[in-house]
Amino acid sequence: MNYADLQTFTAVGRIANLTVIKTEDERDCLVVTLYHRISQDAVVTIKFLNSNGLLTAYTHDNLVVGQELTVSGKIQGIRAFYIKDEELMPLKQPEFQLKVTDYAFGSKPQPKAE
Repeated sequence: MNYADLQTFTAVGRIANLTVIKTEDERDCLVVTLYHRISQDAVVTIKFLNSNGLLTAYTHDNLVVGQELTVSGKIQGIRAFYIKDEELMPLKQPEFQLKVTDYAFGSKPQPKAE
């Protein structure tokens, strides 16, 4: 019998943040933060790392904040709370940590009028 893989996730969203970091083994890695609207009133944050195609696109200015991006992958974790002053506080937007297996570029934001 085959069962659905409920950890597999596909989302379309807009890039909120792009940051290059160094990993423990001194490799460059891109941290991508994506906002995905799940309903009229609710948005979730999706975070993942990439050290190949998206990092290359970012370094060549082909990946920018505000750009649409479709990602598919496995959910590695979900975070809805954080601790502040020893008190449990809810996040404004729940955060999904994803291991991305596939992605597709979407439209870039329109340049701002001067």
